[in-house]
Amino acid sequence: MINSFKTNSASDGFTLIETLVAIFVFGVALTSVTAILITNNNTANFVKNSYIASGLAQEGVEVVRNLRDGDWLASRSFGAFGSTTGLPVADSTYRVQWNSTTLLANQDVFIKKDSISGIYSYDTGVNTPFKRTVQITTITSNVEKRIAVNVSWTERGIPRSINAEDHLYNWR
Repeated sequence: MINSFKTNSASDGFTLIETLVAIFVFGVALTSVTAILITNNNTANFVKNSYIASGLAQEGVEVVRNLRDGDWLASRSFGAFGSTTGLPVADSTYRVQWNSTTLLANQDVFIKKDSISGIYSYDTGVNTPFKRTVQITTITSNVEKRIAVNVSWTERGIPRSINAEDHLYNWR
């Protein structure tokens, strides 16, 4: 009778070394994928925050421009920016929000976001990481004002900022 049982040879199954190599390769691949996902998430957050900050900076410029236009309609002097007595402190730093009717005193406060309406303001909502300042500088008296808006935030311990600038003219 022929022996039908096979004997184990070196090529049957996985050896311990092959198993360790497979685990190592799998670990390297998993670490690489995790690093890529973390990097993509950090980049997505940076892009999102930059996009929001650029919108807030543009909004600041538009609000100040709207205040200047309101001065023209109300026959106030150029550079009053909604104030009936002129600027509280000429050529200074202020803050504004979407519904401002005049420049607001600069305070080192975070902009809030209303979770229901999605509106950014200083009034209601949850603090965001963003702070906005509006610097007004007279270039030529009663002719030109420089509006420089800075939106700053801290992301992963790194200070970030976006700036927008416009020049407003007295066309009357």
